[in-house]
Amino acid sequence: MRHRPGLRVLVVGGGVAALEAVLTLRELVDSRLEITLLSPNPRFEYAPLSVAEPFDLGTAHRFELREILRDRGVDTIVDALEVVDAPNREVRTTGGLAIPYGALLVAIGAHRRSALPGAITFSGSRATSDIRRLLRDAAAGTVERLVFAVPAGVTWSLPVYELALMTSAHLAEHELPVEVALVTPEPRPVDAFGAQPSAAVEEMLGLRGIPFHSAAPVRVEPGRLIVENGEPIPADAVVALPKLVAPEISGLPRDELGFLPVDEHGRVRDLAGVYAAGDVTSFPLKQGGIATQQADAAAEAIAADLGEHVHPAPFRPVLRGLLLTGRAPRYLRAEVLRGRATRSTAEEEAIWWPPAKIAGRRLGPFLALQGVPGGPPPDAVALELDASDDPDEDELSDLPG
Repeated sequence: MRHRPGLRVLVVGGGVAALEAVLTLRELVDSRLEITLLSPNPRFEYAPLSVAEPFDLGTAHRFELREILRDRGVDTIVDALEVVDAPNREVRTTGGLAIPYGALLVAIGAHRRSALPGAITFSGSRATSDIRRLLRDAAAGTVERLVFAVPAGVTWSLPVYELALMTSAHLAEHELPVEVALVTPEPRPVDAFGAQPSAAVEEMLGLRGIPFHSAAPVRVEPGRLIVENGEPIPADAVVALPKLVAPEISGLPRDELGFLPVDEHGRVRDLAGVYAAGDVTSFPLKQGGIATQQADAAAEAIAADLGEHVHPAPFRPVLRGLLLTGRAPRYLRAEVLRGRATRSTAEEEAIWWPPAKIAGRRLGPFLALQGVPGGPPPDAVALELDASDDPDEDELSDLPG
């Protein structure tokens, strides 16, 4: 059915999935359709380069949402979602607002929580001072063994490899004799990307003298990291990634882990007119590029359901990761067929465009207009995984021309 004049699409969230969804909707739907962004934070943070901040190799970019969306005809409300009243198509906020909607897209992300007792939790820019303190301790000789760890349940491990590699490069540059090790439950480095990318990263770790331990970290004790079914690993300090915890919103369903169950078009189970994208959903891999692809699928489904001439494509995840290393870039690709990584290749030129840390179809070009560098940092390795079960599916990685 054709949408009614004045009907509102409400997008809730302030991260990459929410912004990608807003940009996609504005492109697909009638300009008369009202699009409102409800965000608990007035600023959007493009945080992928925060991992490089402790080494002065990059910085997170922050933008005022109202400012960057003003010309797109998007209303921005700064408040937090509290209740979804799906039968009446209305949400209520913590600030006491009642906001009606015709379609609702929930992209509120997930909470980051410490997952390894005794470790320093790397949570983006907020942890920059902690990493810099460790580097000062290393220079002072009080830290001689440094371990980077991936706790069990963390599904996106790339930042820990970046931290280990950049720390090793920093220590070598300053001739500091500190041992760096990496501990993760993965059976091999960046296991999700398949054999050849894993071998490439394993080679980089070997060249840097970084031991790879395939073990699940349990807790940090003085002078060591305790792991499951293995000998303790010597450690004067441990840096670990956080786990993601689903936010609780009244009126929304939850799976056994607390996340929103959605179909391949982002529709939330049993709730008409409600969609979701990003880390808040039940899709197990939590990663920025995946979140933008979910947002595209949900936005296309919303447009089609509102009567626009759109043929919504289902969510078919393509995993891409740009690994900061401190060495010259290489681009690696692996496809997945029926759950197994196949046809891995390594390239010297970009294999998606723009070749940025988060490969959002509309977010990447949009952020480039805001001044975010569109190309990869000078020292990076790019990884790509086509997670479609159908090898004939169109892929999003083709470069223009």
